[in-house]
Amino acid sequence: MTLERFLQDLGDEDKPLKHSGLLQLAGLSSEDTFEFKTVWYALPTTRKRDILAKLVELSEDNLELDFNTIFRASLSDENDEVREQATIGLWECDDRVVIRPLLGILQDDSSPKVRAAAAMSLSKFSGMAQDGKLLSRDAGKIRDALLGVIGNDDEDIEVRRRAIEAVASFNSPEIEQIIRDTYNSGDDKLKQSSIFAMGRSSDSRWLPIVLQEMRHEDPAIRFEAANACGQLGDEAIVPHLIGLIKDDDSLVQTSAVHALGEIGGQLAKRALLQCLKMGDEAMEEAATAALSSAEFDDDPLGFTFES
Repeated sequence: MTLERFLQDLGDEDKPLKHSGLLQLAGLSSEDTFEFKTVWYALPTTRKRDILAKLVELSEDNLELDFNTIFRASLSDENDEVREQATIGLWECDDRVVIRPLLGILQDDSSPKVRAAAAMSLSKFSGMAQDGKLLSRDAGKIRDALLGVIGNDDEDIEVRRRAIEAVASFNSPEIEQIIRDTYNSGDDKLKQSSIFAMGRSSDSRWLPIVLQEMRHEDPAIRFEAANACGQLGDEAIVPHLIGLIKDDDSLVQTSAVHALGEIGGQLAKRALLQCLKMGDEAMEEAATAALSSAEFDDDPLGFTFES
């Protein structure tokens, strides 16, 4: 199907959204973008919402697909759900052109869900700032905006916790105290975000707390602790992560496998190879992905394995 024909069909809600057609919306040229926007703004809200949800799903499955033109065109939509999907869609975008609109949404959007999505998408740029890949003036604006949200006691808790997760990459004494206060807040959701933030900080000083929380009774806490271990990247954590491979919760299991892949090393490699023999399809898939992406000391150029 040609792009022109697909765009003609977009307005007909009775016609299903075909995978092949949606793929044509990736990396639109300037001319195609103009044509797309002409059609897009006239679409019913439900149709736009469905399209964006599918584009977000496609981009999560394949990070090389670039639907940012569509997502950016939808940031000012009148519908909250459309704006939320569009904002979520920019979570992997590293083009500084989206920083200003995301900051505007974080600070001024009427919907807490949309503001929370903006904080999550700004996390990408926080990480870039940590790696020295972002202009200092951009980094300062993002940091100040996130801290402003966190310091606003009237802000929705979901927005605040996503801002805490996003700001952690800046890793200053002020932010360290925010993470600590959040951890000790007594709120389970905030505690999850604080552990996530500990991993994002890349600061090994958080390791004792993270290791402790790997034994927490709440699987959501154990899940975040395992993910944080992967981001902190200390090989001394590997034996503790191996213990989570047999956790009662399947999400905790797969998060431990993913963390082992991030940390690497021979012990992690052996544990991941054992996961391939567990007879659990989800675990085998997670272990295969971890083995494929990991960089191990004995073979920095990669390795092959048999399942």
